[in-house]
Amino acid sequence: MTDAVSKIGKSKSPRAVRSAVRTNAQRTAKITTKDKSAAKLKIGSWLGPDLTLLGFIDKGGPEPVCIVWNHAAWCPMACKVFQTFKRAEREAEILAALSHPNIVRFLGVSQPGHLLMEFLDGKPLDSLMAAKPHQRLSVGDALRVAIHLGGALQHVHDKGFLHLDVKPNNVIVVRGGRPVLYDFGSARLRDAKRPSHIDGTDPYIAPEECLRQEATPAADVFGLGVTIYELLTGALPFPGANRRDPFPQTHNKPVPLRTLRPRVPAGLEALVHLCLARDPADRPAIADLLVPLHDFVRTGPRMWPPGFRPKARPAGGG
Repeated sequence: MTDAVSKIGKSKSPRAVRSAVRTNAQRTAKITTKDKSAAKLKIGSWLGPDLTLLGFIDKGGPEPVCIVWNHAAWCPMACKVFQTFKRAEREAEILAALSHPNIVRFLGVSQPGHLLMEFLDGKPLDSLMAAKPHQRLSVGDALRVAIHLGGALQHVHDKGFLHLDVKPNNVIVVRGGRPVLYDFGSARLRDAKRPSHIDGTDPYIAPEECLRQEATPAADVFGLGVTIYELLTGALPFPGANRRDPFPQTHNKPVPLRTLRPRVPAGLEALVHLCLARDPADRPAIADLLVPLHDFVRTGPRMWPPGFRPKARPAGGG
């Protein structure tokens, strides 16, 4: 791997990342920025001086995610192809500040707009659900995924960011069952001035974000709650969205989870519904959510040894 890529991957502050990114950009051969949607990309073509396109992970949208061979590093990587280098740089700064087993690893960024990440040998969570009876997971599997994602989100929040697009399609389950959160295109700093646009994917967006109000870590708790609901039922908690009413979560109550899966314990239903509360102040903090979720893991492997209960960090710890 080139020195520039290595330095970026080890950077911890956004300022250091920006400096390394610009250095890398200066060393990279100049390539004219063109429309890089999936339709314009061909397997076997070169994406800059060191990258050959091997295949696609996600062809949807204007920023496809590809599998590339990095000739400098002698290994495959995932590459998100942006329309502009500025957008690639923005997401690179966020990913470079994160280091967690359930978050995709950042490996570098280059001109004209290539964000390099570890290649995850696995399948998107939504495709795994689609292959299951009723398009849902067992209760134990759903909760193990949720606890892993909750840990990843707690790390994101501790580092000063919001993810704002938690959903099954943004999770890769690698061999062995480890879920990994990726796609930080909607993420932003916790203390940043909120933009005029709405971030996220409609059914998973917290009501306060839908209404262009201030977003906090509770917005990611809502997205996690929608994801858990979907993992358990194969359905969304706020159906009926349309052009005139794209965000029913701002004024409707969720469909009771146990009407779709009656054998789910009432206590688990109540916990998931708390995550879906319209008022962010009524949602549990992630650190207060994960242990109660684990109490409902009654089949398959447990997440920690019997008799051990993880404790939340003291107040002020992030």
